[in-house]
Amino acid sequence: MLIKPFKCIPVVMMVLGCAATGTLVQASPGIADQLQASAVDSFRQARFSEAYGRFIALADAGHAPAADMALWMYLNGPTLFDKDWDSSQDQLKAWAQLARKPVPVMEGRAYPRLHAKAAKLAR
Repeated sequence: MLIKPFKCIPVVMMVLGCAATGTLVQASPGIADQLQASAVDSFRQARFSEAYGRFIALADAGHAPAADMALWMYLNGPTLFDKDWDSSQDQLKAWAQLARKPVPVMEGRAYPRLHAKAAKLAR
């Protein structure tokens, strides 16, 4: 199967963007602080998904303040933001270590009303 090159561009840009964030954070703490300020600005403007994405990119690159915020947003996602933020157990462990907090354990959640609606729609 032949994949058209232009369909791969968004994926490549996303991967390169994540790699670039890690390189910037390691190379210059000042740039990391600017990226952190940008994530905080997104949060203050109630662009929570955008803010979470920015925090996790920084946290995954080893920025402790961003790890603290990413961890806090993950833990409070369902209650405060009505969101189940994406994460992996490895990310949670790394963020908790950076933030010097206890490592949370991911829990499965069931959404019976959503499943019931989907079942009705499928009929």
